[in-house]
Amino acid sequence: MNEFDFGAFWNSLKSARKRILLNCCIAAVVALVIGFSIPKLYMAEASLASEQSEEMPGLGGLSSLSSFLDIKKGTDAIGPDLYPDVISTNDFLVDLLYVRVRTIDGNELTFQDYLKKHTRVPWWSYAGIGFRKLKNKLVPPKSVNKRGKNEKINPTHLSLEDEALVGGLRGMVTCNVNEETGVINLSVQAQDPVVAATMVDSVMAHLQDFITSYRTNKARVDLDYYQNLEVSTRSDYEQAKHAYANYCDTHQGLALQSYISEQESLENEMQITFNVYSQVRQQVQAAQAKVQEKTPAFTVLERANIPNLPFTPKKSLILFSCLFLAFFGTLGLIYIRLLFFDKPAKD
Repeated sequence: MNEFDFGAFWNSLKSARKRILLNCCIAAVVALVIGFSIPKLYMAEASLASEQSEEMPGLGGLSSLSSFLDIKKGTDAIGPDLYPDVISTNDFLVDLLYVRVRTIDGNELTFQDYLKKHTRVPWWSYAGIGFRKLKNKLVPPKSVNKRGKNEKINPTHLSLEDEALVGGLRGMVTCNVNEETGVINLSVQAQDPVVAATMVDSVMAHLQDFITSYRTNKARVDLDYYQNLEVSTRSDYEQAKHAYANYCDTHQGLALQSYISEQESLENEMQITFNVYSQVRQQVQAAQAKVQEKTPAFTVLERANIPNLPFTPKKSLILFSCLFLAFFGTLGLIYIRLLFFDKPAKD
């Protein structure tokens, strides 16, 4: 190993300047080939805030009990910090595959068909795709889950093709939640700018539906129960009212005590069923108010805009990186050769 001599190193650099320039030119060509081979990706963004409703007055003990139980804010099992996990689930992503989109060329199709037929890959990826196709023909993969041609995708039984499709979509959709402000930032990347804007709107709508469904689930279950009970009690009241009216019509002018007692009994029965029906009706109205109370209000802070410039590839960054590697890589090789392989000059 030779001792480092700056003068010798500088002379080696001057003598190798043509090689350095040639390597940088080759790196620039490689960078341009890479930059223009990678398909353009456009990213559309949107942001919204979810507002939690206050307890509505006038619900009596139900409101007081809810206030007592909700002493700690944010007791939801699925809070804003878990929304990114919700968006990455198979159920959420599979629903997005059936959203209808319109490309910048005016073609209207499902997002699933767009991903399959209208997306490009770099030219060097075709080697891997061809190898996988050949491998699948020679050794067909044994997939437990299979799907028919016209059969919808089952999120819990994904075929190999569907699994790859959902996995690719998972990398295209991003959700970030600001812990301090609670603002939900959504973004979608696609090779078509119009499709990217459409899909980020769809992701926002699906997320709003999920949050609304989750927060109102218990209230809607209670509402269904009281509505079914209302139908039953109304039927009992109608039957009691019909029996009382029919008895009065068929026993007019009779003064026997037994007839009067039976009439009073039917009247009491009708009044009891009416009171029960009236109370259940009030419960239905309270349950409807509870559903409205639990329904969150959303504020769209930033709507999706069709991007004008692609998000990737960043050609200037690729060019700078290749030139940097070529220049300093060549310097490193010259230094290593001077340090380890060239013989030191004798005095």
